[in-house]
Amino acid sequence: MSHRNLRQWWSAITIVIAVAVLVEAAFAGAMLSGEEWARIAHRANAALLVASSLAAGFVCVLTLRHVAHGWTLGLTLLSLALVLFLQAAVGALSAKSADLLWVHVPLGAALFGLAALAVADARRLPRE
Repeated sequence: MSHRNLRQWWSAITIVIAVAVLVEAAFAGAMLSGEEWARIAHRANAALLVASSLAAGFVCVLTLRHVAHGWTLGLTLLSLALVLFLQAAVGALSAKSADLLWVHVPLGAALFGLAALAVADARRLPRE
């Protein structure tokens, strides 16, 4: 696969993950507004985000370790997976009446920044 195709694929993958982080915030807002379906959607999307970021990070590290900026992208995706996992744990504790929404909400905003960094890292992969 050419570097151009790698760059396009990884850009698309990271954009989908970043959009899913934004959708997670929308589900959170709907949940806080009292929509019953939103809790299930929020939980399912969180699980998909952790799994997809972790899988993408491992695949990236294994396949792009010799490509310029490939290692950085892989580490960013693995970092994103770790923070998403921590975010999900804090959210689960908050749902069980732990007073942690003050951590959960700003961490969610920071997650979008980390997802955007993954998009930027993907766009640094070689063009040719």
